Amino acid sequence: MRVPTMKYRIILADDHNLVRSGLVAILNQDDRFEVVAEATNGYEAIEKLKATRCDLLIADLAMPRLGGIEMIQMMRDQGTKVKILVLSMYDDAQFVVRAMNNGANGYLLKHAMDDELFRAIDAVLAGENYISELIDANALRQCRADDSELTSRELEVLKLISDGLTTPEIAELLDISPNTAVRHRANLMRKLNVHNRVELINTAFSRGLITIA
Repeated sequence: MRVPTMKYRIILADDHNLVRSGLVAILNQDDRFEVVAEATNGYEAIEKLKATRCDLLIADLAMPRLGGIEMIQMMRDQGTKVKILVLSMYDDAQFVVRAMNNGANGYLLKHAMDDELFRAIDAVLAGENYISELIDANALRQCRADDSELTSRELEVLKLISDGLTTPEIAELLDISPNTAVRHRANLMRKLNVHNRVELINTAFSRGLITIA
């Protein structure tokens, strides 16, 4: 009698249905893995993790409301230990370094998914870090993430500003007072040395602090 194999439980977080469907189709080729939940943004992923036991979260960076980098930092700040593999279209070293520094265990490019996905998953589940073979290693060595001065809440507000939310809308979504939301916005302007929303978004994107969903 064959003993059932223990499956690794996986949650997918990506706002594109086609990407999630493609991932499910690939993962179904290996009977070691089972997709137990799906999310379309960082907030949903956090809630799914609270409600569903899993071994691995595979997440995009560019998601609405709460992006992948902000989500990872929030999860780690909350003590979440789940393994996290980033699956992204961004090959800029700045995004890779920020994701890994904030607590990701691996970083894989979407267009390399067919070739590298299982290698990346096996490495991450084994406790190793994995970075896609297509990422420029020299650029990674030269890159330094420039987000150490921003708090996780400021990064959360920054993402929502980039999504086009107004200060009152941010205050309502995060359940904070309007004055607190204004203070976070002012702190972001000061720390990034910018003077308006356009400069804030452009500077944040150029430094790898946000992605555009």
